[in-house]
Amino acid sequence: MRPAPRPAVRRADRRSLPRSEPPDMSDSTSSHSSEGRTPPQFQVAIRLEWDESDDVPIVYANQLQVSHGGPEFFLVFGVMVPPANPSDLPDVIRIRPQARVVVSREAMPAIVQALNDNLQRYREAQQGRGG
Repeated sequence: MRPAPRPAVRRADRRSLPRSEPPDMSDSTSSHSSEGRTPPQFQVAIRLEWDESDDVPIVYANQLQVSHGGPEFFLVFGVMVPPANPSDLPDVIRIRPQARVVVSREAMPAIVQALNDNLQRYREAQQGRGG
């Protein structure tokens, strides 16, 4: 007996990140370094597919802090809730971190491109609706 087909659901564009060369993990100060030799370079075309997962939490964020250190980028998504009454504005409004994500330097350009592409499509859709 064949399983029932899954209903067609329109999902947001989920761009898969390109598979890149493995990062260079060698220590340049190591006495075992192979000076004058470069590691073999290779590229493999593999199709990436996202698993469907209902157990990954969805968090809301209206603030983003980005920093980098070493080979990684650190993204901290947070929520800032301003007072309802403008006369109650404090000197400082605290941002509550909601999620922290570390991204490799190799993946960051593809993430930035995916964000820009989706923002452009969103703006075009809004203009098409007259808004």
